[in-house]
Amino acid sequence: MNLFTKSLVVDSGSRLEVWGYFLLRVSAGLMIFYIHGWHKLEGWIDYLQNGTPWKLADEVAGMHFPAPLASAVAATLVQFICSLFIIVGLFTRINALLLFGALSGAIFQNLLAGRDPQLAILYTLVVLTLAFMGGGRFSLDSRLFANAGHSTSRNDIVGKALKST
Repeated sequence: MNLFTKSLVVDSGSRLEVWGYFLLRVSAGLMIFYIHGWHKLEGWIDYLQNGTPWKLADEVAGMHFPAPLASAVAATLVQFICSLFIIVGLFTRINALLLFGALSGAIFQNLLAGRDPQLAILYTLVVLTLAFMGGGRFSLDSRLFANAGHSTSRNDIVGKALKST
C-alpha cells in the first residue's frame, strides 16, 4: 500500500489520530491561555493595582452587557483557568463548553469593534469540537474516569445472580 492509499484509510483510534487529537487539544489550550487568558489577566491586574483603564471591561460595557466589570472578570477567569484544564485534559467537555460561551462573546465583541473575528471563530469551533470529543486518550479524564461510563447495569447484576445459583 503506497503513501497515498494509506492517507485515505480511515482508522479510528489509530496512533496518528490519538496523537493528532492530543496536539490539537494541547496547542489550542496553550494558545487560548496565552493569547486570551494571560493577557486579559494582566490587564485586570493592572486595572486593580494602578487604576489603568481595562480595555476588555470598556469593550464589554460597549456591548451593553449587564455588570460589565464582572462580565469581563468572568470571561478572563474562564479563558485563563479553563484553558489550563483543557491542556491537561481534565473535565475537558465542561471546560470546553465554558470556553465556547466566552469565545462566542469574543466573536460578538470583535464584530462590534469592527475587527476580524476569524481567530475567535476558529478557537470557538475548536473548543466546540473538544466539547464533543472529550479529553482523548492522553488526558487526565482518560486516566481518572476511564471506567465511569462502564457501570454495571441491573441486567448484568441479575444475570450474574442467576448464573451463581
